Amino acid sequence: MALEITFLGTGSAFTDYRLNYHNNAVVHTDAGPVLIDCGPTALQSLRELGIGLQQVRQILVTHLHGDHIGGIEQLAWQRFYGDGDDDGPNWNRTPVCSTERVLTDLRTSLWACMDEWTDRDGCSRDGYDHIVEPTIVAQDTAFEIGGVCFELNWTPHVAVDDIIKPAFGVKVWRGEGDEVFYFTSDTTFRSDIGALYPRGAIFHDCNFAPAHGGSVHTHYSELLTLPDEVRARIVLMHHTVVPEGVDPLADGFRAAAARHDRFDWTGTRVESRMPNLS
Repeated sequence: MALEITFLGTGSAFTDYRLNYHNNAVVHTDAGPVLIDCGPTALQSLRELGIGLQQVRQILVTHLHGDHIGGIEQLAWQRFYGDGDDDGPNWNRTPVCSTERVLTDLRTSLWACMDEWTDRDGCSRDGYDHIVEPTIVAQDTAFEIGGVCFELNWTPHVAVDDIIKPAFGVKVWRGEGDEVFYFTSDTTFRSDIGALYPRGAIFHDCNFAPAHGGSVHTHYSELLTLPDEVRARIVLMHHTVVPEGVDPLADGFRAAAARHDRFDWTGTRVESRMPNLS
């Protein structure tokens, strides 16, 4: 299987769902789809792509903001009780993977919404720990799923004054690393991004809104300052839509991703399946 990534959406946290979905993605592995984050629009996007919730092999959580975790509760309940397209409960737990701090805070965030479940006999039980299956991984440490290797690398999403939010990009590769790409998740500008990830595509957080101090994302104007050879490997994401009058290709970028686009590890668009929601 070629190393490929499909975008569930490439929208910002405040995206209009008619234009785009949240910036979540699927990495295709031999063991099944691995989600990078699961925001509120992820389940609808998976349905449109024909990916069943029971097929999901793992959810990698990059950080705790609603557009990245807001769909986990519903996905977990549906995997446990059934998707609505079958005859009853599947009792399948949902595997969720991240660093210890992120998973601890995720449990705190979701526990009150999942503090009970109803078993086969109709009795209520403590919910979260029966329904979610957490796997703790250390940052900068490789782990393998279905022949694909993953690594969570810290990135400065919210890192100012005394507020340091744990947030991670995802390095993804197959085999000996001949095929490799990097998914920044949400990050502020890093002028050394090309040196940090010198091979393969960089799927990069991009903001087209008016730049202002204290931003938690990378602005398009900042990306334009990167060397030509780095911009040539960057696929823009998290931007919702490219504004009229802006041409990322003419500015030297590899591409600007859209909802349901599939890319290979070089940043080449393999398939485009933008749905019509009008």
